[in-house]
Amino acid sequence: MKRFTQLARDLTKRFRDDMRGIAAIEFALVVPLMLVMYLGTIEISAAVSINRKVSRIASTVADLVTQQTEVAKTDLKGIMEIGEALLFPYDSDKPVITIVAIDVESGYPKGGKVVWARRDYRGTFDNGGYVKNADIDVPKDLRINGSFLIRVDTSLDYIPIVHWLIGDTVGTVNTNGVGIIAMKERYYLRPRLGADIGCTDC
Repeated sequence: MKRFTQLARDLTKRFRDDMRGIAAIEFALVVPLMLVMYLGTIEISAAVSINRKVSRIASTVADLVTQQTEVAKTDLKGIMEIGEALLFPYDSDKPVITIVAIDVESGYPKGGKVVWARRDYRGTFDNGGYVKNADIDVPKDLRINGSFLIRVDTSLDYIPIVHWLIGDTVGTVNTNGVGIIAMKERYYLRPRLGADIGCTDC
């Protein structure tokens, strides 16, 4: 019995003093945390980059439109396609780009009225639901009587790289929008070469 007890003590001491397994245990505990931090860093940097591109689309499209004295639907389509190209190489979703020309008067109920509008809804071009002479909101600091504004709205549903972790199935996103980050930008500019910008066939 004493011999068995001594043997048990010796084995316990050897197990307690053996340090070879500690590194493996520490590695197993640390690796998941490191992977989460690594993937999180990649995801955050990608989202920030795409968000900056969404802002750049709005400013670039507004800048190109306000350099014109007159436009047509085909001109606006080309300008919006240029804006869309700024997202490259991200191609999981296409941006929705809306251009609205606004006649500004402080006497209008919302500060402005729609002159014309065009929208690129993921490759479908229409007026975006804006009706000519409909009231449209203009920020108070931009309500200068007799002025003209070009407003560009850009939106994008950013799909994270690891969206499949919360999707219904691998490679899809929940239909309720979980896992999608909605990115939006609005930009106002005044015409560069004249008092207003007309659209011949809008």
